[in-house]
Amino acid sequence: MSASLKIGFFVIGLVTVVFNAQVVDAQSQSSTKSVSSVNRPPDKKKTCKRFVQEFYNYYVPLVGGEGPTAEKAIEEKKALFGQDLYKKLKEDFDAQAKVTGEIVGLDFDPFLNSQDPAPRYVVGEVTERAGHYSAAVHSVSSDGKRNPKPDVVPELVQKNNKWIFLNFHYGKSSFPENENLLSVLKALSDSRKKNPAP
Repeated sequence: MSASLKIGFFVIGLVTVVFNAQVVDAQSQSSTKSVSSVNRPPDKKKTCKRFVQEFYNYYVPLVGGEGPTAEKAIEEKKALFGQDLYKKLKEDFDAQAKVTGEIVGLDFDPFLNSQDPAPRYVVGEVTERAGHYSAAVHSVSSDGKRNPKPDVVPELVQKNNKWIFLNFHYGKSSFPENENLLSVLKALSDSRKKNPAP
């Protein structure tokens, strides 16, 4: 066999080895990318936003119905509320149910921060701080105008891949106890203890 023929076979073999190595490497990178995209956890801000919007899509139509809507929501959707929030809301609703002709509990919708709710609510920006997520909820008027400021900002955490409402924030107030639902409920509870209903 001539030297030139041997060199030709060697070059062909070398090209084949290099080509096969590149194909294997490309397949390896492709499979790594597909595995990493499959294993990538979902964007928590997006799932939080979707969860909050689904809650308001469920809740707002209740407002036009009969009976106390917030009370109905915490019973029908109990698993969506943190234990502390659920317990304090239940105490407030129970206290009000025992009294007629006097308001001793919440006098506004705690999930909409309103006595005159809008026909629709949409979730805007979601922010995260130390594992707690805040979702800005804006009212939308009957003519389609969205309130530029959030009406209420639910605070949530994710436990066992499930979102839970911990509190509802209402913004700055000259009375700090009115800035969030838990502090409002505490103030009402303290007031009932000081001035028990007859």
